[in-house]
Amino acid sequence: VCLLLGGVALGLGRGFGLVEMYIIGAALIGLALIAIVIAVMRPLRLGVGRTITPPRLHVGAVSRVEVAIKNGANRSPVMTLTDRVAGTSGARLKVSTLRAGEITRAAYRLPTERRGLVQVGPVEFEAVDPFGLAVRRFTADSVGSLVVYPEVIPLPASPPSPSTERRSMSDAPEFLGGRSEEFHTLRPYVPGDDVRRINWRSTARHDELIVREDEAPTQNHLTIIVDNASLTDPVALDRAASVAASLVATMRGRSDPFRLRTLDGSDTKYVVGPAGIEQALSILALMQAAEATNAGLAQDATRTEGAVVAVTTPSPALSATDLVGYGRVMIVTLHPTVWNGDTATQASSTEAVGNQIHLELTRMEDLASLWNRSITTLLSRR
Repeated sequence: VCLLLGGVALGLGRGFGLVEMYIIGAALIGLALIAIVIAVMRPLRLGVGRTITPPRLHVGAVSRVEVAIKNGANRSPVMTLTDRVAGTSGARLKVSTLRAGEITRAAYRLPTERRGLVQVGPVEFEAVDPFGLAVRRFTADSVGSLVVYPEVIPLPASPPSPSTERRSMSDAPEFLGGRSEEFHTLRPYVPGDDVRRINWRSTARHDELIVREDEAPTQNHLTIIVDNASLTDPVALDRAASVAASLVATMRGRSDPFRLRTLDGSDTKYVVGPAGIEQALSILALMQAAEATNAGLAQDATRTEGAVVAVTTPSPALSATDLVGYGRVMIVTLHPTVWNGDTATQASSTEAVGNQIHLELTRMEDLASLWNRSITTLLSRR
């Protein structure tokens, strides 16, 4: 533009014989040439690194993104940094002049409103010459990602499950995922028994060594199935993921196996502990609507040892046969008011049918109380 205006000014000066126009035209062209020379002789050479802390978090938490910039050329000008963030206009920051080899850091906070994978980068720099005529741009391919887990609603301990292979004499309720060594019987001592198992009171009464025999430790299995084939609305998927994530979180601090499955074939298999929880939450963070119903829901050989919790809608794609055989079945049905913003005209409810507990959720705020009510129902039915 400056060159064009300079040319126009020179043309007017020649056409009308105006020296002033010659001077203006020459000045404009000279400034443009100087700006071009500066841009060519002093290109931007920058190294960029990025740190996202933490790299995984839940909806509503805030992550800190720090970008480190190293100047590899001569003294750099003042620059505008734009860090692209998926789904937003990105972060725009000012970077002061840098000497050759100098490193500076710029940081910003990245809020998380939706679950999913947030791509961050690349970084774009823009510098304008002192006259504001030439713009230099540089793009660094440094990229990163942030995994946003679904929101977790605090829930009571997982519901109980009957153990079909135990003969417990204890009336204390065992919650799903619990491990126990409970009294089974007394028997005479045989060589090789642990002497710490000797019951001295019974030994004195029977005039022979009597040992306490406990039932073998058992593990119950929790399976969580998300019917993502019936969840076509993005917000509905978010709500279902939040329910499943809340169930997964109840296994924190336990050493017992649980499994997360979706109808598109995603499957953690049976996992244990924090690593298993992270794996399950990652699947829920990236879960999308399923294209094929019941893909990957193979038979589960451990069904009778545990329970299943299915998260679905009033129009489930999940087959009833997929839930047959578990010791306890809990079906959490999300009413459309959970995701479409309508005011619920009916309260959330729970109903026991055979070995199944049906939870109809009309508001996410009711999940904790409804879950607690379901646990009480299961205990009373046991």
